[in-house]
Amino acid sequence: MIDPVNITKFNQTHSELEEVLLFWVLAAGKNATTASRSLEKFLKEHKNPFKKILETVNLANKLKSCGVGCSSAKSKTFYNLAKSKLNLKTCTVDDLESIWGIGPKTARCFVIHSRENARHAGLDVHVLHYLKDLGYTVPKQTPSGKKYKEIESIFL
Repeated sequence: MIDPVNITKFNQTHSELEEVLLFWVLAAGKNATTASRSLEKFLKEHKNPFKKILETVNLANKLKSCGVGCSSAKSKTFYNLAKSKLNLKTCTVDDLESIWGIGPKTARCFVIHSRENARHAGLDVHVLHYLKDLGYTVPKQTPSGKKYKEIESIFL
C-alpha cells in the first residue's frame, strides 16, 4: 500500500514503481489518502499492477466501485500506461506526459519521489502561493505547458 505521508522512496522494484505512478494519477486534484485507499482496494495486494489493469474487465466500473472519481478518464490513463512499455526507472517527464491523462505535475511528482537528485518541481497551489508571496506573478492553479516550465525554473 502507498503511504501518502511517506511517498518518497528510491530503488523501488518495477511493480512498486507501477503502483506509485498509478497513485500519482489518482492523486491528481484529489486527496492523497483517498487516492491511496482507492488504489489499495483496486489492487487487493496484486503483485503486478499493470498486469491487473490489463486483465480487468470493464476497468472504469471497477475503478468506480473502488472509489475512484472520474473513473472513465482514469481507466483510460491506467490502460494506456499499462500498454506503454515505459521503463519507469528511466522514463522522462516528457515520456510520461505523452500518456493521455498525465500532466506536468503528475509526471514530475512521480519522478521526484522515485529518483534521487531529480531536478523537477511539483507545482501545487501551496508552491504557487509561496511564489506569489515572494512577488512572482503566478496563476492560482497549476499551469500546463510552457507556463509550467517557466514557473518550475523560477522555483528551482
